[in-house]
Amino acid sequence: IGYHIVKISFVIVEYHSIEDIIACYSSIVCRVLAEWQCEVIVSSNSTYSLERQREISSQYKDLKWVFNEKNGGFAYAMNQGLAVAAGEILVIMNPDVRLKKELGSMVNYLKSHSGIGIIAPMIRNEKGEIQDSYRYFITPKGFVVRHLSRILSHQKIIQVEEYPKVVDWVIGAFMMMPRYSYEAVKGLDEHYFLYCEDMDLCKRIFLQGYSVVYFPETEIEYEGTRSARRSWKYAYIFLKSLFRYWRKFGLR
Repeated sequence: IGYHIVKISFVIVEYHSIEDIIACYSSIVCRVLAEWQCEVIVSSNSTYSLERQREISSQYKDLKWVFNEKNGGFAYAMNQGLAVAAGEILVIMNPDVRLKKELGSMVNYLKSHSGIGIIAPMIRNEKGEIQDSYRYFITPKGFVVRHLSRILSHQKIIQVEEYPKVVDWVIGAFMMMPRYSYEAVKGLDEHYFLYCEDMDLCKRIFLQGYSVVYFPETEIEYEGTRSARRSWKYAYIFLKSLFRYWRKFGLR
């Protein structure tokens, strides 16, 4: 990067998770380079009272707060945060993500390779196990095969990559994108309340002619709740989002 100032905007959605936000922010501060200009924007869906909003803003002045009028879901909240972001590089980030390695190599790779629309790191859980963070676009056939293989094998089969790789889509826990690709797709599709908005975003990035890159040289820690596997409520929300994706882009 040399002495060029890189402005990065980290956008995090908050829903009654301020402790996670502060821990996430601390991990960002420890991993960004001194020559970068960074801002951390928190888009809150918690619908706090005005008094509570003023209290939070006063207590956590290093963060840029956006208090939304409603809990409109992840995509809605993320778009509210992205709308006020000033960075040339934008980062979509979950509050329970922790940065484990500095981001310099990822930023350099993004800036030195034209045509990248989204770049995402390797994800490990708290035990240090690599997670399946990139996937093929989900088709009905692929959905059935994936779940049958998980049931029959009783374990996840994860391919370990050592080098950057162009993929279909990456999960939305941490997605870094240049401003030009964000402006090309105009943010996330707010018709998704939860789930599949990350796959939808990557699909639209792909249709605009940009690539999605998995970058294992950078790592984050993220456990992921997998709530759709344990709750009928969240399973219903996931399937509703998935069917919306198929109606929008087709079954192939």
